[in-house]
Amino acid sequence: MNYTDLHCDTALEIYLKKSGLCKNDLHVDIKKTKIYNKYSQIFAVWSENDKTDDENYEDFFKIRDYFIERCAESDVILCETAQEYEEHKGRNRAVLAVEGGKLLSDDINRLAVLREHGVKFLTLVWNGSCKIGGAFNTDEGLTGFGREVVKKCEELGIIIDLSHSSDKTVRDVFELTSKPVVATHSNSRSVFAHKRNLTDEQFREIKRRGGIIGISLCSPHIGDAPVFIKDVIEHIDYYMALGGESCVCFGCDFDGAPLPEDIKSVADVSKIAEELKNISYGGELIENIMYKNADNFILNNL
Repeated sequence: MNYTDLHCDTALEIYLKKSGLCKNDLHVDIKKTKIYNKYSQIFAVWSENDKTDDENYEDFFKIRDYFIERCAESDVILCETAQEYEEHKGRNRAVLAVEGGKLLSDDINRLAVLREHGVKFLTLVWNGSCKIGGAFNTDEGLTGFGREVVKKCEELGIIIDLSHSSDKTVRDVFELTSKPVVATHSNSRSVFAHKRNLTDEQFREIKRRGGIIGISLCSPHIGDAPVFIKDVIEHIDYYMALGGESCVCFGCDFDGAPLPEDIKSVADVSKIAEELKNISYGGELIENIMYKNADNFILNNL
């Protein structure tokens, strides 16, 4: 079976550790993905809260350049268009994202530069507040600049990721754009009442627009510790009950979050697929969740 994942922080981690993508001691390397027929991944470059806006912007280019070199060594194809993604369907594929718009500061021109350097997804906020708006742990929505960013993303073809956003930021984005949006790594708030998780209303609206939602393996967003695969499946089951057969994927947050007790790396997502089979999920639905929903969205929107 193939596997496509909507979010990991591996690009930053290999840069910090000066390690490779072929083989490393992180959650994700290409050797670990050999369990799948083909592997595709949205790799996010994170804007660190303890760095200035300008430092994060400068770091992006260093991380990106290092990551592209490691992709070339690992036979991973970086795709910027749906056509490239389709052309390389027989290969391992990567798509570039930015997590946290802090690196934009208040310079809208930086967004076009990021797009020119391959960025196709933007997680607007991460934690607290930035010049774009408020994250999940605030009651703040989009700023005036944040509204400008949303409109510019539409113009440039950058897909907006609502993971980490406050409820007010999510509402503001829904009001500003009719385009498909995503939540690359967000579980269900009805299953576990964490503000990082999506409400039923948010899930339904993303689905209605033709967007996708990634199941996160970040333990604090799944349930009370200790967390196991069975707890992850509660979120999948709930999303299926909301009609998520064609929009739920995985966005595991590998190399950026603590994992369930029985998940050690990207290879172990196959254990979740096996458990879904054991509880009578059909093969087609499992394939949808593992890769088809994500691939279909990318092919239709990249």
